[in-house]
Amino acid sequence: MIKVGYLGPAGTFTHDAALIFVKESKYELVEFSSIQELILAVAGGEVDKAVVPMENSMEGTVNLTVDMLIHEVDLYIVGELIIPIHHCLMAKSGMEIGDITKVLSHPQALAQCRKFLDGFMDGGKRQVTESTAAAAMLVMESRKPWAAIANHRAAEIYSLNVLKEGIQDNDDNSTRFVVLASNRVEKTGDDKTTLAFTVNHKPGGLYQALKIFADMDINLTKIESRPMRTLLGEYLFLVDLEGHEDEAGIGLALEQLRGQSRFFKILGSYPKIYP
Repeated sequence: MIKVGYLGPAGTFTHDAALIFVKESKYELVEFSSIQELILAVAGGEVDKAVVPMENSMEGTVNLTVDMLIHEVDLYIVGELIIPIHHCLMAKSGMEIGDITKVLSHPQALAQCRKFLDGFMDGGKRQVTESTAAAAMLVMESRKPWAAIANHRAAEIYSLNVLKEGIQDNDDNSTRFVVLASNRVEKTGDDKTTLAFTVNHKPGGLYQALKIFADMDINLTKIESRPMRTLLGEYLFLVDLEGHEDEAGIGLALEQLRGQSRFFKILGSYPKIYP
């Protein structure tokens, strides 16, 4: 049976994404308490695949996921899922919003609900947890008037009462999750490629790199600069493009870019996995 890791405990948005990924297939879901442990578990062979958050429409890139894929492990993205994110404020039965003295959640969730929290807590205490479900578990176990930000599944799992639904600042909030594995996947005809590279510091260096894709009519769907984690002022570029690295034109473009780059790494060519 194939083991698939996810960021736990049960009830996280990553758990939801993992359930969508496995569907009715015979996979064994394995829970991990942090993104770092989860990614290292795939790299070390403890699990076959992992579902991890990659990017949020409001808060941007999940830095830990991206930095580990670029700098720390040799894994491939083999699929992606984009799911809507709807946050709920939840507490033990009998609690009212006015009773709450502290709100717990994952830092991304707290940031995605900032306006709501600023409005009802007026700068009240917020506590960061490893995941949204971990926050729900802590609230369940505590005797203090605390609340968690998590999803409906977490409220059901940890027997919490939903005080308010849809507290995210943007109703179009969504998160992109990716599936990681040790082996790359073949092209399907509806693929995306993610890569990271850096070019020499000279006039037109980045322009010449990106011109390769323009000349070959390859569509870039994302480009982001990130610290190289070497010297201050050293940056690399994280790029998503349409197509698979095994397609002739894209393969040629990537080889040309590799020749111009001081650092070059393909993080994966992969199909979309729709909910």
